[in-house]
Amino acid sequence: MKILKFLIIFITIFAPIHLQAEDKNLKIYDGKWLSNCSSENSENEKQCVLERSVFGDEEMKKKLVTIAMQTKSNSNEVRFVLISPLGTLIPQGVKIGFDGKFISEKPYGFNICRPNGCITSMMVKDETLSKFQKGNVLNLEYVAANGQKININLGLNGFSKEFKKISSN
Repeated sequence: MKILKFLIIFITIFAPIHLQAEDKNLKIYDGKWLSNCSSENSENEKQCVLERSVFGDEEMKKKLVTIAMQTKSNSNEVRFVLISPLGTLIPQGVKIGFDGKFISEKPYGFNICRPNGCITSMMVKDETLSKFQKGNVLNLEYVAANGQKININLGLNGFSKEFKKISSN
């Protein structure tokens, strides 16, 4: 739970996420992969986070979505955290896929909504982690308040290399 709090604080230092359904031709810009590791307890357990955001402007000030992967040095488990835009229908959740194919037709729910966006957090199965490592694009599908589907694609180039750094710690 400490790593989730750490992740939320780490990500919330950036501008809040907002999405407007009217932005049909919104150009999306991938941010850089950012990683951070820390030891929070006396057992020297290292916890690491790898994150990437997509932005609605070239200056990378209008954040749309942030994804993060969390690892712990004493565990093989990987947690995926998605911070989604405000302005989407909460009961509709978010569909998640890779390279144009959704993992499931059933959308994933939001755990909690905060001023910076709605958070979905889950443990990642090996099969899904492999899709992150081999895929080119992470596909996210939301439903706006007016019922319009909104698709956001986040590039996965460089993910495998960066993830290897945090998973070996």
